[in-house]
Amino acid sequence: MSRIELPAEKRVGHLKLLREPRRITPKEFNALSASERLDIIRRVSGHQKYNLLIEADDAEALVQRMAAQEVYLLIKELGNEDSAELVLMSEAGQFTAFLDLDCWQGDVFDGATALNWLTMLFEGGEEKVVQAFRELDFELLVLLVKKHVNVLAGPEDIADDDVRIEAMRRDGGYAIEYRDGENAKLIGAVLDILLRADHEFYQHLLESVRWEQESLLEEEVYQSRRGRLLDRGFPDPFEALAVYAWLDPAGFVPEQHRKAGILPGESVEPPGFYLTAARPKDLLAEVLAGGIREEVAWELTYLVNKVVTADRVDVGDVLQMQGATEAVYRYLNLALEHLSGGDLLKASGLLDRVYLESLFRLGFSLTLELKLRAEKVRVSPVGPYLDGPFRAMVDALAGKKPRFFEGIAEENRGGDRPFASLRDLRLADEWLERLEVQVRLFDGRLGFELPAPQALDLSGCFPDSADDLALSDFFLTALGNRILGREFLPAPIGQAELAELHGRVCRDGKLAADLKWETVQWLETVAPKAGAFGSYCLDLWDAEFCRLAVEDIDPRFGCGLLVRG
Repeated sequence: MSRIELPAEKRVGHLKLLREPRRITPKEFNALSASERLDIIRRVSGHQKYNLLIEADDAEALVQRMAAQEVYLLIKELGNEDSAELVLMSEAGQFTAFLDLDCWQGDVFDGATALNWLTMLFEGGEEKVVQAFRELDFELLVLLVKKHVNVLAGPEDIADDDVRIEAMRRDGGYAIEYRDGENAKLIGAVLDILLRADHEFYQHLLESVRWEQESLLEEEVYQSRRGRLLDRGFPDPFEALAVYAWLDPAGFVPEQHRKAGILPGESVEPPGFYLTAARPKDLLAEVLAGGIREEVAWELTYLVNKVVTADRVDVGDVLQMQGATEAVYRYLNLALEHLSGGDLLKASGLLDRVYLESLFRLGFSLTLELKLRAEKVRVSPVGPYLDGPFRAMVDALAGKKPRFFEGIAEENRGGDRPFASLRDLRLADEWLERLEVQVRLFDGRLGFELPAPQALDLSGCFPDSADDLALSDFFLTALGNRILGREFLPAPIGQAELAELHGRVCRDGKLAADLKWETVQWLETVAPKAGAFGSYCLDLWDAEFCRLAVEDIDPRFGCGLLVRG
């Protein structure tokens, strides 16, 4: 083994904070204690993790001290061809977990996928196959075999003694029909190994395969699997949805969600994938860097597993698992920043003493709170006419998992992403406040009410579709009418009047400064904080309408007005 690049470590409590990388020799690595080496192994992934395990002096012992889920994820990351040694070094509980995680489609056992795992056992020779079958949950083994063979008759069905003796020597005396010719060779080889190694076990297995009713057996094994997965933090998918249940942020009291006591630990090390998912600058990442108890590490793992179950994530897909873990971290980080105000010591205490699922639900509810406000705007009279950036924000918040519209943080930027920090929440809150002001402003205070889109008659107008109209168009059209000496109403302005309007509102290619000041001050008297909306609208005129020469004015582009041709 070549020299190992090892991140320098700062030990704090149960965990270590990885700093600048350094190199150690394989001899130095193997001289470390098992716990120290596992700490290193858990913080790397892929072939680097695999190489550290395989070339350790006590590789099998290290593998068996790892959480089954982490070994399974590594096997899926590497692929079956490159990870047979890991399967061979796993103990029975881990191998059962591999089948539980990979070989079910809902409540139906996938026998073909299970055979892929059996294939890897053959790398260890016949003795390993026999050992694995003896240690595997027997009902699960019966179901696995039953998915591939039908036992048509037993030795008692053979009348002739000599024929029966020969049949029992050859194949135990059982008439076996293989369901799939492609897999017959492999399953036949497995049964032959069992027959030669342990005739009594082979007979017990074949009798069970012969007489068990498949549907009842499958249901029984499925329920056993549910129990095993529940022990590993994977609840029933329907029950797992409770992880997204609403918790009122205003009424959240951490002491009411205090852990009742020290949570039970495990006999193996917590998985390491959760240590690499947090962003380096998050408050949660700093808390983890400071160290958490092993019980909290397992609680975090179980929370990830619950979210994975609720979201129907493929636990064998590294990228999906990474995404799910990062999502858990984001919501936990939102909750910690919200409750602690960014205080690291306070955040550490919260993570240690408050149930992590409660913190997760709080973080998610902080985004749901924004979604609920956005939905009220959407169904209000202004909903169909939101200006582009505001519509994009509302659309981002409207999803099952509300998202942050990036144009809030950086002008002229589109797209959205998950909420990640308290700053994101505050920026979205500020924009929602602006929208809520617009709702109040257009509730009749301006002297008119917004028509429903289907009630608009836009024949001969620009734009000619309600889908292309925005609140700014209504406001600027009404303002334009007032500047032209008419009532403040969003009645279409005649195309012939655009040159006159341009002359009244623009000075040397820019918006007249006094117009903006007067309009903003007036709007503040109509509805508190409404001046920001007026400023936004007039900035559109400044950037588009006023930049045009009079002869270049085209009602289809850059006017911000409802124009009748």
